[in-house]
Amino acid sequence: MSATGADSGTTADGATADRTTVSGTTTSGRRRRRRSAPGYPSRRRPGIVVVSVLCNLALLALALVTQASTGWALILLLWLNALLFAAARMASRTILAAFLVSFFLLLLGREITVDFFHYESSQAPPGQTEHLQLCLVASLLGIVLGAIGMETWRAWRRWLVVGDGGYAGEDTGGQGGRSGVVGDRGGARRGATVLADPSIVRCLFWVTLALSLVSVALRARYVLANGYLSYYTEFSDLEDASGSMYGLRRIEIMLPLMLTIHLGLFPPRRQVTAAITGWSAYLLLSLLTGQRGTFVGGLVIVLAYWIVRSRQDPPGTWRIGRAGRFIGIVSVPLVAIALAAVESARGVGAVASDTAGRNPILQLLYGQGVSSTVVRNAYTYADFIPKDWYTGEFLHSGLPARLLGYQVFHGNTVEHALHGGSFTHAFAYTLLGPQYLSGRGTGSSFIAELFYDYGYAGVLVGGMVYGAVCIWACTLVKGQPLRNGLRLMIVPTLLWAPRGSATGFLSTWLTPSVVVTLVAVTVLSLAAALLREAGITNRRDRLKLRAQIG
Repeated sequence: MSATGADSGTTADGATADRTTVSGTTTSGRRRRRRSAPGYPSRRRPGIVVVSVLCNLALLALALVTQASTGWALILLLWLNALLFAAARMASRTILAAFLVSFFLLLLGREITVDFFHYESSQAPPGQTEHLQLCLVASLLGIVLGAIGMETWRAWRRWLVVGDGGYAGEDTGGQGGRSGVVGDRGGARRGATVLADPSIVRCLFWVTLALSLVSVALRARYVLANGYLSYYTEFSDLEDASGSMYGLRRIEIMLPLMLTIHLGLFPPRRQVTAAITGWSAYLLLSLLTGQRGTFVGGLVIVLAYWIVRSRQDPPGTWRIGRAGRFIGIVSVPLVAIALAAVESARGVGAVASDTAGRNPILQLLYGQGVSSTVVRNAYTYADFIPKDWYTGEFLHSGLPARLLGYQVFHGNTVEHALHGGSFTHAFAYTLLGPQYLSGRGTGSSFIAELFYDYGYAGVLVGGMVYGAVCIWACTLVKGQPLRNGLRLMIVPTLLWAPRGSATGFLSTWLTPSVVVTLVAVTVLSLAAALLREAGITNRRDRLKLRAQIG
């Protein structure tokens, strides 16, 4: 993730600000401009090359020892090098790296445990495996090409604009060292207060968080008392029937955007720590409802933001001490165990039904990699799935549905499966039938939806879109907190795409709650700015009058 800016840029209120790159260094200087131009040879750290070579050799050795098939070995090599590509510039590719990790866990984990470690011996129907492999290769190639394309486009813009003596705007994506630092003063700070006053945003965030904690606690209590599947059947009707619960739920939907706008203002570490603590409490409660995607995506938002601030702010400002590093290391396996435990407690999925005596790591990979089965079965049962344009699912909810006059469906119902434009519900109804109506589901995958609508070419192009969006979401700009918030808020949806909707991030943006949040922040911030300006003017008038009388 990177913070970008401009040399002597101008903020919304006309003030001049020195804008910096992710590490805080200004983009002034002909030498740095030449180095940022496309085609200019950049110095790479030898350690990255050594690590890449060692990782590739280790993977080849593992494939030889386990007698893995050539196809899966090559796919795993492709994924590994895509991840190394993201890790080479972690500050500007944090979301891309997280997306690739999610891609491995949700789409490759099961296939690798079966092919490399012979976890399961069942035979797939003819053509399924070849189809899955083609989809995975096309998707991974598309992701890398999309990321490179976005970075190349930004590099050209930076070279053309900054090279001509102009300024690098939000889309330049510059990177640099650690010398210069933009603090909370200057034009960037003043420009941010026009549309997102820090005090207003902070107050709205804490109010939204408090009400969201009440909402998620009520939902968790219901799920713990009535079972995980009840969340998809009875709870939706109960929530719609209760005005207070419905209102709390709408406010809860605003919370991720309020958090990311708050973080997008680049507040001091003390305020960030307090906000993350409250956010963590919300994530833990959401985990009790069985919603693992919200939990993992919320953690990635925190991790990615911490990386960008550690690179952008003065050295040591965001340093994590020994205790923090120890907690981080210990938390990784604990989070994995907790996620597996949640799936087991839900009573659905491979972890709940296929476990005793198995290697816990392979068991986890096998259980989480169920999305590859979705891609397989979607290919086999394509002729039985109700015909629809499933990548247009975002049109069937939120603002688009209201503007187009579409009925919005909730929960596991026949109407939702047949007329809701959701591949998740249509596919689950096709495979499970009556079990779907009891609350069970199969999940989805952005790859399965893209293939159903557009074939292999769609999988490739869709991968390019996701690669580009991951890089775009990694860019934070000082003085543009609303845009920063909109970028960060789609991170959970992006990471869940291997098991979710292909256009879920669009649905996240196109909700009334997002519009209400943006309008509330903007109107209240403008009102606060006008009141301050009026107060300053009145104070000046009083002083002038007092001077005249004196």
